[in-house]
Amino acid sequence: MVIMLMVVVGLGIGMAMNRFSAQTKTVNRQVAKYQDHHLGRGLQEAIGAWLRQQNGRDLLDVLGIEDGHAMDIILADGSEVSVYLRDAQGAALSNLTGSTDRQIEEGGAILRNLSLNTSREDFLRFTRPFGPTQISVGSASEQVLDAATRVAAGEFADRFLAELEILRNQGTKVTRTELTRAAQAAGLSSEQRAAVLRTFAVDIELWAVIIEVRAGRGMNRGRLISRYGGITRIRVNARNNGGNPMELGAFITWKDIGIKSRDVDLGELY
Repeated sequence: MVIMLMVVVGLGIGMAMNRFSAQTKTVNRQVAKYQDHHLGRGLQEAIGAWLRQQNGRDLLDVLGIEDGHAMDIILADGSEVSVYLRDAQGAALSNLTGSTDRQIEEGGAILRNLSLNTSREDFLRFTRPFGPTQISVGSASEQVLDAATRVAAGEFADRFLAELEILRNQGTKVTRTELTRAAQAAGLSSEQRAAVLRTFAVDIELWAVIIEVRAGRGMNRGRLISRYGGITRIRVNARNNGGNPMELGAFITWKDIGIKSRDVDLGELY
């Protein structure tokens, strides 16, 4: 009887500890979610204020050339928050719900080409479930660029790809004029040139926001201690006559992306 009683008591304690542990993990998750939410809201306001100060200038002209650095914020405890913006429209749109018949036809063909020439893992990295159907020439991977070009340019795809590579190597924003000129140089018909303008983005709307936090005090001063990232839309308000300020939308995704790797794979943010 004593042994049975000890077993029952032990099981009861074990169940109580497991329950307590589960409750603790739940509370910790809720607290972390709350903190992440308010961090995202606070940064959204700060980035929005910075964007309004740019007076409608193209983002690619004001961001750091190499890393997309936008601004730094010094917190009360001395910590430094660095904000980076990166073109996130280089992936192909995988969710074509609500698209026009033509967008579904062309977008589906791009996805089919991409699936035939990439692994399942890469296909997921090179596609996104939200945003415009148009693909950024500047940030698209070679696989996405090839898949999209073969749909838009048809038999002239290889020649047009060569022209796009020239534009990409310039390191500047690809304009509508340059895109049209590249299509003409590759010998595309008027119908194919129109398809190119439907397929590739001239004005980028989808952006990745990457936040890096560095310690301000103690032995870890200046050391990267956390990193967050998310996807948002940034549009120029053409209806406003005061310099056409850029408007920051709500974060579509937002997550803790860790500090293990030096670079951030945008595929992790979609």
